[in-house]
Amino acid sequence: MFDIMPQRDVVSWNSMIAAYMHNGRLDEACCLFDRMPKRDNVSWNTVIRGYTQSDRIEDARELFDQIPQPDIYTWNLMISGYARNGRIDTARELFDKMPKRDTVSWNTMITGYAQCRRVDDARSLFDTIPGRNEISWNAMITGYVQNGRVDDACRLFEQMPEAMKNITSWTLMISGYAQNGRLEVARNLFDRMPERNVVSWNSMIMVYVQAGRIDDARKLFDEMPQKDVVSWNSVITGYSQTGRVDEARYLFDRMPLSDVVSCNAMIAGYAQNRRLEDARQLFDEMQERNVISWNALIAGYEQNGFYEEAYSLFSQMIESKVKPDCSSFTSILSACANLAALGEGKQIHQYIMKTGTFVDIPLANSLITMYAKCGSMEDSRLVFNTMPERDVISWNAIIVGNAQNGHAVEGLQLFKQLESIGIKPNDVTFVGVLCACSHAGLVEEGWQLFVSMSRDYSITPRVEHYASMVDLLGRSGLLNEAEDFIGRMPAEVQADAVVWGALLAACRVHGNADIAERVAHTLFKLEPHNSGPYVLLSNIYAAAGKWGDVSKVRKMMKERGVEKQPGCSWIEVQNNVHTFVVIRK
Repeated sequence: MFDIMPQRDVVSWNSMIAAYMHNGRLDEACCLFDRMPKRDNVSWNTVIRGYTQSDRIEDARELFDQIPQPDIYTWNLMISGYARNGRIDTARELFDKMPKRDTVSWNTMITGYAQCRRVDDARSLFDTIPGRNEISWNAMITGYVQNGRVDDACRLFEQMPEAMKNITSWTLMISGYAQNGRLEVARNLFDRMPERNVVSWNSMIMVYVQAGRIDDARKLFDEMPQKDVVSWNSVITGYSQTGRVDEARYLFDRMPLSDVVSCNAMIAGYAQNRRLEDARQLFDEMQERNVISWNALIAGYEQNGFYEEAYSLFSQMIESKVKPDCSSFTSILSACANLAALGEGKQIHQYIMKTGTFVDIPLANSLITMYAKCGSMEDSRLVFNTMPERDVISWNAIIVGNAQNGHAVEGLQLFKQLESIGIKPNDVTFVGVLCACSHAGLVEEGWQLFVSMSRDYSITPRVEHYASMVDLLGRSGLLNEAEDFIGRMPAEVQADAVVWGALLAACRVHGNADIAERVAHTLFKLEPHNSGPYVLLSNIYAAAGKWGDVSKVRKMMKERGVEKQPGCSWIEVQNNVHTFVVIRK
């Protein structure tokens, strides 16, 4: 083919280069460009555009510097390329050097500034445009909206000539108001629109869906003169996210042509409502799946405690040649953590490294937690220490991991390090550090931290924090203080079974049958069919030699129909997780 190309004119060459570019065959297009006996500006611009669209901006610049006579289109391509790559100052240098500009040049710079969050620079440029068009106005309004400056967007919208206001302008403002929670203003604007298209209707429906006002979204959906797949998917998603999966399914079954998005929304909705059989049936029936389909069901299994099923499905995903993403890995690492399957978790970590998956902060946090829950603090610390950036969840994971694995002092040191570098702890951080104090028997430090929560960080203690304090006092043998502490809990924070259970467990450790009896009877009322408190109280009586009381507890269990739950364990054999239970006959 290349041998006969020299006989063709430049238009034919350009057509071939454009065809290669259109099919993503950039290198072959460049090879053809290099063999051209003669080029025009279309030839240069086609290749430069290919480079900029592929984010190969330096290659584009090399060609730009060689082109004999760049036209306005060439300059605009380079400005757009630099702006899209975040190099807005280089884009501005080129813009200032342009021998001649058109409106596209100005609009490209405004959009670039807005995307780089330099909205004031965008506005300064907007105010100096010699001839604005509707694209200029919409670009500036978009910049304000995307950067959260809706009031500025509104003022500009009101100044915009009526003849230039189009459906895009109105829809931008509707979205802007919605993002700031001003739904009624958005709806008022929607009602004022001189004309609407399906995008306008969809935007307003999504406003209601995102705000959880699914009934308003459905009413608007029913009024639409024309619906597209986005309209259907928006309402189906809204119903699914608000737990109304039967109504979502009603629409799903009547959708003219269901697609992978609607199926994914249904699967996620079923999973969130613990209807995993329905989710799996729909998943199995799908003609086409994407990574989101797999993620929705894997996450559903994991979040509902079906960890083995989650792992099995993840394995099928790999076998199906579907490449997992960070969400896939986060869910399956959580499943491994709950199964304490260290070998499986390490395999997944190795797979992440092998595939070159970008380890973002949430994924790294999942690795820290997985290793910690599996008891491998060395690996957990390694992940934490090698993170280029950390958030408060990263610190929480490593602090809790250290506390739960007997490294309480290190957990407390990490907490002090977190404070010293100016990261604000949250309520979960204090659960972790109070747990560390509990395991280390540091009562005084625990009290200071509990007080510090509200005094220094304006964090209102939750029931988990009270449970941690009860555990701390109880482990230290301060059973009367722990019982008194529970009695002084504020009315808005009711002591639950976890709080009372922590005290009952401490009573067993320290052999205090008197307090144990009071605590156990409170637990009997809170969870009448939970066998745990009965068994604990029975063991406490047995340890004290109170065999008559042991018989009373067993009789009480029998009369109330309380059965001791079978023990359940997981073991790893040749990298496979197996579950077994002990059943007494």
